Amino acid sequence: MQTLRRDFWLGAALLLMLAGLDGCGNNEHAVSAAPGSRPAVKKPANAAELSLANMVSAVSSGKPSEEMELKFELRARPVVGQPVDIELAIVPGQDLNRVYATFQADDGLELAKGDKTPEIDHPPTGVPILHTLTIVPQRDGVFNVNAVVLADSSTQSVTHSFSIPVIAGAGISLPAADEAGKSGATAPAVRGH
Repeated sequence: MQTLRRDFWLGAALLLMLAGLDGCGNNEHAVSAAPGSRPAVKKPANAAELSLANMVSAVSSGKPSEEMELKFELRARPVVGQPVDIELAIVPGQDLNRVYATFQADDGLELAKGDKTPEIDHPPTGVPILHTLTIVPQRDGVFNVNAVVLADSSTQSVTHSFSIPVIAGAGISLPAADEAGKSGATAPAVRGH
């Protein structure tokens, strides 16, 4: 029961994140420059910024850290039995000698491709390391892809754990109102103000 409750809250958190991102990126109502003024010169976007533009941060299992970041983007809505790619970006926030990651999926998700990254020697700080993971949902539900990023510096070896929530198919279906009544569950009374 607690697993279902945790999965429900993870799914709800993911939906809120995605809803918040829905309005990002479009600037249709931008104020135009004053007549006679020079138009602003746009700096060309670098590939690293473009690759992170639509990505969201994975959930860190520990305290959020500037040392390592994992971002992701689902390329399509996960459908049961259909492969879907998750684009990942590992962003080191410090000088490292080596970094690599391994991935595992919850029961209900098949990890079809990309279960580990190659070992990257001396990755540039702040430059995303891109990786594609392919999953195949086996049933409707809310699942996690867990990532462990191993980072070696000249002074220490550290692991960072992340979780990527995935809602497959219909997600978690709640019982219909008539079924809830049959089981003896009642809704809490709503009080007026």
